[in-house]
Amino acid sequence: MTHARLFRRRPRPPAHPRALPGRLALPRLTLERLLPLGTLPSRVASVLLLPARILSVLLLPSRVLSVLLLATLGTPSSASWAQDIPLTLETSLRMALEANPDLQARQAALEASRSGVTGARSDRYPSVGLTGSAARYDTGETGAVDRHDLGLSLRQTLYRGGRVDAGVDAAQSALAADQAGVAAARSDLILAVRQAWYRVAQAQRLVVSAEQGRERSLLNLEYADAQLEAGLGTRPDVLRARVDVSAAELQLTQSRNTVESAKANLNALMGRPPSLPLELAPDAVEEPLDPLPSWEELLGMALETREELRVARARTARQEAAVRFAQGAFLPTVNADAGLNRGAAGSRAPRENWSVGVAFSLPLFEGFAPSAEVQAQRAFLEASRFDEMAARQRIEGEVWDAYLFEDESASRLDNARALFDAARENLEAAQESYRLGLGSMIALVDARTALTDAERILIQAQYDRRIARAILDWAVGYDYFREIRQ
Repeated sequence: MTHARLFRRRPRPPAHPRALPGRLALPRLTLERLLPLGTLPSRVASVLLLPARILSVLLLPSRVLSVLLLATLGTPSSASWAQDIPLTLETSLRMALEANPDLQARQAALEASRSGVTGARSDRYPSVGLTGSAARYDTGETGAVDRHDLGLSLRQTLYRGGRVDAGVDAAQSALAADQAGVAAARSDLILAVRQAWYRVAQAQRLVVSAEQGRERSLLNLEYADAQLEAGLGTRPDVLRARVDVSAAELQLTQSRNTVESAKANLNALMGRPPSLPLELAPDAVEEPLDPLPSWEELLGMALETREELRVARARTARQEAAVRFAQGAFLPTVNADAGLNRGAAGSRAPRENWSVGVAFSLPLFEGFAPSAEVQAQRAFLEASRFDEMAARQRIEGEVWDAYLFEDESASRLDNARALFDAARENLEAAQESYRLGLGSMIALVDARTALTDAERILIQAQYDRRIARAILDWAVGYDYFREIRQ
C-alpha cells in the first residue's frame, strides 16, 4: 500500500562627481589625451587605460564607493520580501525549503562528503611525478662541468590488503549518512513549518474569538446600564460588567501578541526577517481528515522510510568498512613502479635510463598498534549497531506517541464541539433571563466567559487535530510536501 493511498489529499477549493573638500581632485587631463589611442589596437588601449581607471576608483570618496559596493553586491530590502498574495501552507513550505539557512548549510556541507569519496577513489589511480635538476660542479681536473637531469616516474598500487576498497566504502557510507541526515533535516523542517503555519492560523482565529468576546462583554455592560437606568439593576452589576470588559480587552491584547510571536517564528523558518508582515490564506480546518491505516501499517512505513534509521544504517556500514581498513594493515602491499630518466653532463651526449618493476612489502611486527586499532574499530562497530537498534526503538516510540496523539486529538475535537454548543445555548438563556429581570449579572458574565473559553478550546482542538496529523506524517516518514505538489 503506497503513501498516496494511505494519505490521500483532498482537492483545495552621466556627470563627473565634484571633488569634495579634503579629497584629491583628479585633473581633467587623462591618459586618452596623452596618448594617441586611436592609432593603437583596442586591446592595447584597454591595457594602457586600466591603471588610470583603477586609480580613479581608489580616489573616489568613501560615500561613492559605498554606493558602488551596495549596487554591486546587493542588499536585501523590504521590497524583496514583499508578499503579493496570502501565503498558503504549500507556498510556506516551498519558501522554507528554498531559503531556510539551517537546511541550506546542511546541503552545502554535503560537498565535503562528496569530496571525501573522490579522495578515497584517487588511491585506485596511478601517481605520476616529474623530477628535474641542474647543477655545476668542479672535479679539479676538467674544470667546471654542467649536469642536467630530467626524470618521469609512475607508481600504481596493485594491492593494499583491501584498504583501498574499504576506504571507498567508508567514504560512500559517510556520504549516504550525510545525505540521509539532510533528508531528515528536511522532514523536520516540513513538520516545523506545518506546525508554525497552523499556530499562526490558530492565533488569528483566537484573536477573532477574543474580539467577539469583548463585543459580548460590551453588550453585557449595555444590559447592566439599561437595567440600572430602569431601576431593575444594581450598581455592583454595572461594576461587574465593566470588570468583565477589562478582562476581555486584556485577553484580546494577549491574543494579538501571540499572533505576532507565531508570525515571527514562521518567518524565521522561511528565512525571512521575523518582523516582516505576514498574511495567511484561508485554511480548511473544518474539513475532515482521511482515516488512518492500522498501527502495524504505520510502523512498517516508518521503518521503511524514516531517514534517521537510514543514517544509523549508513554509519554502521561505514564502521564495517573501517574494520576492514584496519585489518588491511596485516596484509602485504604490492606496487608497480616505472621510471624514465634523461641526463647529460658536460659535453657528453645525453643518456636515457628506464626501469620497470614490481615491489611488495609485508609488515612482520609493528608493535601492538595495528591489533589495538582493529579492536577499537570493532568496538565502534558494536556501538554503531546498538545505535541502530536504539534508533529503531526511538522511531517505534515516536510512531506510537503520534498515533495516540492523533486519536486523542480526534476525541478532544468532538468533545470541544459539544462543549461549544452547550456554552452557546447557556449564554443565550442567560441573556434572555437577564433581560427579563430573572437572572443576575454574575450568571451572565459567567456564561459569557464560558462561551469564550469553549470557543477557544474548540479552535485549539481544531488546529491541534491538524498538528497531530502533521506529527504522525513526520513519524512515519511521509513526505507531505511532495504529495501536495503532485
